Amino acid sequence: MKQITLTVSSRDYTITLDDDFAEIFERDWQKFMKGKKFIEPRELINAFVEKSYESYTNLRVIEGVTKDIEEKLKLENK
Repeated sequence: MKQITLTVSSRDYTITLDDDFAEIFERDWQKFMKGKKFIEPRELINAFVEKSYESYTNLRVIEGVTKDIEEKLKLENK
């Protein structure tokens, strides 16, 4: 487990993450922060909405691909 400190509106928050995920999270966080030391709540909310929409979009794509595969398997089994 690894502890990471995030600063939002000049207040520190410490989170604990599994080591493997912590590496990915730190990389993504640094990329998102672009050298800034802290983030304002509005920026964090906007980023969360963007990430959530990205997840939603990816899920829709996966569901579409899954449906296509299932349909092809049905045709092959006839």
